[in-house]
Amino acid sequence: MGQKIAMHIAASSPLAIDEKGIQKDIVDKELEIIKAELVNSGKKGEIADKISKGKINKFISDNTLLNQIWIMDPKKKVSDILKDNKKNDNIQIVDFIRFKVGEGV
Repeated sequence: MGQKIAMHIAASSPLAIDEKGIQKDIVDKELEIIKAELVNSGKKGEIADKISKGKINKFISDNTLLNQIWIMDPKKKVSDILKDNKKNDNIQIVDFIRFKVGEGV
C-alpha cells in the first residue's frame, strides 16, 4: 500500500495531506488570482465571490492528498482507498516528502 501511495504522490504532486496543511499564503495567492480572472471576465462582485469560493474549494481538493482522486481507481479518493485497505488498524499518512529531479539544484 505504501508503494502505491508513493506512486500516487509522485504522479499527482499534492501540496499537503489535508486542508490544514496547505499554507495560508498559497490559498490567499490562488484566491487573488481566481478573483482577478473573474473580474477581468466581467463578473459582478457577489457572483465573483460565489464562484471564487467554489474554485478555491476545488483547488484545495485537487491539491490535498486525502481529497485527490486515486490514480489507480478514478471512482475513489485517496481517503477511500485508505479506509478500504485497513485491516485491524487505521492506516494514516502522517507526512510525506516529494522530491523532483532537478528541483532545488
